[in-house]
Amino acid sequence: MAFTIGSDGCRLVSATPVSGYTAKVARADGWIRVDLAKDGHGTGVFCIGHERRTDTWEY
Repeated sequence: MAFTIGSDGCRLVSATPVSGYTAKVARADGWIRVDLAKDGHGTGVFCIGHERRTDTWEY
């Protein structure tokens, strides 16, 4: 997964899951969330533009 974070916020560059996983992208003003998941387990990443940071967690 790759993001750019600039003065205009976050931009998703790529999110390519490995075989068997799915990518789900949700966006709103100021943030992007990407989940790469399989069978209810996965990794989620938030890119928060105004804070110029990302947060990652597993579930």
